[in-house]
Amino acid sequence: MITIATTPAEPHNTASAGRHVTVELRGELDMDSAAIIEPTLSALARTGPVELGLDLGALAFCDTSGINLFLRLQRRCARAHTTLVLTGVRGQPARVVRLVRLHHTITCRFATPSGSRPTEVDPAALFEPPFVPARVGATRP
Repeated sequence: MITIATTPAEPHNTASAGRHVTVELRGELDMDSAAIIEPTLSALARTGPVELGLDLGALAFCDTSGINLFLRLQRRCARAHTTLVLTGVRGQPARVVRLVRLHHTITCRFATPSGSRPTEVDPAALFEPPFVPARVGATRP
């Protein structure tokens, strides 16, 4: 099950009011829950805010259905001249995002471990191929 909560921009900042929308996803994002929330997220994308943020900080699980949802939403946002941003990406969803390299297509702001200061990290650097030493005694043809 997944729940969503929409947070508009700060009301005291009238210049950005209605231009930035954040949606918090909580729970598990799988085939069933993606189908349930896609119409709501698509409708938000069509309204054309400058930035549509999906806060994944409380998302415990995301499978390929969730990744496909993000990609479809990215296309809808692009048609509406809206920037899609995934924020608070952590845990299992962060591993999936990195595994499929979604952060190369959609802007992702990964959560920092608690107690540490936020730092700018190039997510692509996390995917450098690991150094694998040759087996001792192995010969190459």
